[in-house]
Amino acid sequence: MIKTRFQQEISGELGEFWKEKAQEELSYLRAQLANGEITIDDKGVARNKVGRAVMSDMLEKLLLISDEINEEATKAAREDEVTASIEAYKASYTGPSEEELAEMRAAFGRRQTIVNVLTGDLIVL
Repeated sequence: MIKTRFQQEISGELGEFWKEKAQEELSYLRAQLANGEITIDDKGVARNKVGRAVMSDMLEKLLLISDEINEEATKAAREDEVTASIEAYKASYTGPSEEELAEMRAAFGRRQTIVNVLTGDLIVL
């Protein structure tokens, strides 16, 4: 089984320095849980201080220090939030600004076709 970077760090496989850093990170997350910066709702969804479901890297660490977190519910909540965010973006998207077009031309060159991967729109520079 392939281990994540954090699993390698906390196990000591990458040396004492990284093991200590990983332990410090878990201590910091414990403090965030204790002071309410990270919360766990009644469905077991772990949320950050702005109320969003935590990302997978933080979820991995929180699962090591709390048995109140529902991994699948947190992942599902995060996926729902991402989907809603993309849908909101698509609904309000009116095309690139002149500044964005200038940046794209500088990066890709004139007469190139760029695809907005969230909307599927083709943008000819």
